[in-house]
Amino acid sequence: MLLQLICHILHIAATCTSLGGLFYARMVLVPNLQYVPESARELYLSKMIKRYGYIKWIGVTVIIITGIIQLFDIYPQVADKRNYLLAFGIKMIGAVFLFTITFLLAFPADRLKGMQRNRKFWAGINVLCALALLTGASFMRAVRNGQL
Repeated sequence: MLLQLICHILHIAATCTSLGGLFYARMVLVPNLQYVPESARELYLSKMIKRYGYIKWIGVTVIIITGIIQLFDIYPQVADKRNYLLAFGIKMIGAVFLFTITFLLAFPADRLKGMQRNRKFWAGINVLCALALLTGASFMRAVRNGQL
């Protein structure tokens, strides 16, 4: 019971930090890049990405570990396994796309420069992926609690 509570708290905290940073990047950082001189933008962005990267990837690791623990703890008691797995699938699709886009935007490779120049668009897609993830998580909880 205590392990489940700790996992749940860490899972939510890491998710809030990760998705909050993503939302901040899309709604505040990217729109305000226009005020950073063109010559300094790449350096500024690379420093921001590196600094936040440590936080982000530690959060992703915590989310994966606590998510697996919670799944093994909760799933056996779920009555409506079909809908629970459907909700889990929605959550994981959002998570996989979110993870992939975030990784590609941060990865320093010349082949990804075109994608990285369209950061605003991809950050917006990431926000949609985050919403899919949160929707799936909400459905999982509702199914588990017998509300759906």
